[in-house]
Amino acid sequence: MNTKNHTKWQVIWLLVLAAVIGLGAVSLLHAQQAKQPSPPAATKSQEDVLKELLKDTMPKPLASPEQGSDEAKTPPVKAVDPKAKVPFIVREGDVVINRLGRLDKDAKGSALFVYEADSSALTEPPLILLPCQKLEQMEGWAKQKPDAKFVITGEITVYHSQGYLLLRKVMLYRDMGQF
Repeated sequence: MNTKNHTKWQVIWLLVLAAVIGLGAVSLLHAQQAKQPSPPAATKSQEDVLKELLKDTMPKPLASPEQGSDEAKTPPVKAVDPKAKVPFIVREGDVVINRLGRLDKDAKGSALFVYEADSSALTEPPLILLPCQKLEQMEGWAKQKPDAKFVITGEITVYHSQGYLLLRKVMLYRDMGQF
């Protein structure tokens, strides 16, 4: 190996060694500074800490207990039949899923969905059906078969304590006589 090249490599290795030693010294100095204790925090009296904790920094509730919640304000839905027992409580936004019933009309000519009772204890009031294509489909089936039963899914809305149903799914019920 050439002496010139040999000297060149020695200089490079010395520079690398100096850089590593320098970096080590810097990191050691940094670590020592981090370990030094910070000056003690100003001590507060117990009364000051208690006052700070009791400050009214909590966010205000959206509804105070005096105002009540929406559920408490929701009136029961009136039964269409005046002889009906206690009204069944139906709330805005409730969803009716796969319920069996019949299409009927009230005295004013509004379309009603009358639940098929699963037992004699059920007293769910009929709901006024909101006009939509699903209602139109139901009316067509009911004209062909007046005693038709339907399985429906829909969303309940309440207006002036009266329950309304917006149909989302309507199927003609076919009794197979299996039970």
